Amino acid sequence: MFLKLVKHESHAAARAMLPLLLGLLAMSLLARGSIWLVDTVDSPVTNVIAVFLIGTFFLSCAAMVVTTMILMMVRFAKSVHSDEGYLTHTLPVNVSTILLSHLLVSFVAVLLSFGAVYLGVRIATLGVNSYKAMGLNLSAILNQVGIDTGSMLLRLGCILGMGILVTILMISAAISIGHSFATGKTGKSVLFFFVLYFAQQLISSVVMVAVIAAEYSTTGSLAMEMDAVNTIPSTMLWFSMAQLTFFGGVYYFLTWFMTKKHLNLA
Repeated sequence: MFLKLVKHESHAAARAMLPLLLGLLAMSLLARGSIWLVDTVDSPVTNVIAVFLIGTFFLSCAAMVVTTMILMMVRFAKSVHSDEGYLTHTLPVNVSTILLSHLLVSFVAVLLSFGAVYLGVRIATLGVNSYKAMGLNLSAILNQVGIDTGSMLLRLGCILGMGILVTILMISAAISIGHSFATGKTGKSVLFFFVLYFAQQLISSVVMVAVIAAEYSTTGSLAMEMDAVNTIPSTMLWFSMAQLTFFGGVYYFLTWFMTKKHLNLA
């Protein structure tokens, strides 16, 4: 049944994301065309056109990720907490299975949106040697100071993936809390999102100060353990992953609890 839920939600996500993907692809082609136009006919008019199209393309990249997240959360609210949710909860599955299927589909959808942005940038800069040279130079600089580019990208990828999961869970928790009220559900969902967000930032800041203070009291300096020169401190890396795991667990419990409570009240 879990796989059937994932399949159903995947189809719904695909229908919603297809226009976004086609729009981003069209904008990447237009951006690449504008670069070619400037290289072919260098004039103030072509420069203005290129700036406009390239700027619009990068705005489309940001909109792709943000809109995908919004669409997934709207889908979550609709299929779990709206009238359609009553039909969803009549299925022979528990609340955890429903929530996990939404979490998986939303996570994959956001990853695909990042992948689409990467593909769009590759298309827009196809054949532009300056971008390739910039990437090679950055990699060379990192290697010269002792930073393994592959290791750094892996770490950043792990943090990014966990951050996406926690953000999805945070929004899901805010929606679940907001929909536990009889009126003003959307407004209360937005309000609780900001409450959860600022609470997370406050707790993270307090704990980070405590970690730095503990490091200072132990070593007598603020220098933390480094895997390589100027790379990400191991202490802060594990701290970030630990706090993301903690907040993700809290948000999942809030989503599960409020959804269960809503069903019991219905």
